[in-house]
Amino acid sequence: MFILVAYDVSSNRRRKKVAKVLGDYGDRVNLSVFECEIKEAETLKGMKEDVKAIIKPKKDHVRYYTLCEECRRKTVVQGYGKAEEETGPVKFA
Repeated sequence: MFILVAYDVSSNRRRKKVAKVLGDYGDRVNLSVFECEIKEAETLKGMKEDVKAIIKPKKDHVRYYTLCEECRRKTVVQGYGKAEEETGPVKFA
């Protein structure tokens, strides 16, 4: 299954930890957005548990969107750039 994860984490330290965890499951496509190809439901459950252990629910926000194959084919991407959180805004190659 294809999961799009978007997050808004108020602490720089927690935000970097969330990004590191999500990087183990997928690819960063924007500063706070990851695309993850998940093979098993248990893997998705593990990813959510890993993120939940880092965030503070009253301060942080994470959304998981499951996209079907048809929805993925309808995805439109404009521009190209590499998201680099540590260096500030998105830099375009």
